[in-house]
Amino acid sequence: MNVRDIVINGVLAAIYVALTVINPIGTGAIQFRISEMLCVIPFFNRKYIAGMILGVGIANIFSSLGLIDVVVGVTISVIAYSLSYFIKNVWVNALQYSVLAGLFVGLALYLVLGLPYWFSAATVGLSTLITTFIGTLIFKKIGHRILPE
Repeated sequence: MNVRDIVINGVLAAIYVALTVINPIGTGAIQFRISEMLCVIPFFNRKYIAGMILGVGIANIFSSLGLIDVVVGVTISVIAYSLSYFIKNVWVNALQYSVLAGLFVGLALYLVLGLPYWFSAATVGLSTLITTFIGTLIFKKIGHRILPE
């Protein structure tokens, strides 16, 4: 990884954190994280995995779940990006990322806040699916213009 890649990873992490922290409905059982659109970037180019994992980790420090949300978010990202090594279809990767988010975040919300598991899993999974599919559509169309190979 060269200096340019490190800088781009840092910028991606910072944008993810900023979009998550300023979003009033970015956490909880009913959430809509606009920043999740960026999480599909490593499905297009694996050299941006570090930036996204860093961004998720830092952003989740500010969640009401605190450290648990950091661990859950980073775990989801690591699993999803590891699976993407074997799955080359970006749409399938966006789907598997969203399913993982629903299952893991739903579990964290259930264990920490006592929220209904399946409701939380479904709402988080669906909202993540919407944002990751929008992100996939955007980066399929213009990703080559804004992210260097």
